Amino acid sequence: MDITQEVGARIRYFRTEKKISQEKLSELSDLHPSYIGQLERGEKTPSVETIYKITQGLEMTLSDFFVDLENIAAKPEETYAMKSYKLIEYQPANDQRHLYNILNEIISMHK
Repeated sequence: MDITQEVGARIRYFRTEKKISQEKLSELSDLHPSYIGQLERGEKTPSVETIYKITQGLEMTLSDFFVDLENIAAKPEETYAMKSYKLIEYQPANDQRHLYNILNEIISMHK
């Protein structure tokens, strides 16, 4: 996954976590809804200003948005976390939630 795709996947992930539509995020960030879709699909590379507008719309900091990006972008094939992320990132939100709950249960059993 290249950096543009990773940024797009993060936008989609944080947007769905907040349970808001692309249209609502476009209103909150003052961007066109189709542009949000293009960003999420990795078709467009956002400027720093665009990412800032999106993070403001998502009510999060830039540092939270970019956390661990360098590690993921450098060697994504080497981390199981990234492999897991890739498996579920494009699944519907309900399926993502279900998979998260399963993983959370497994992790809590091993504590």
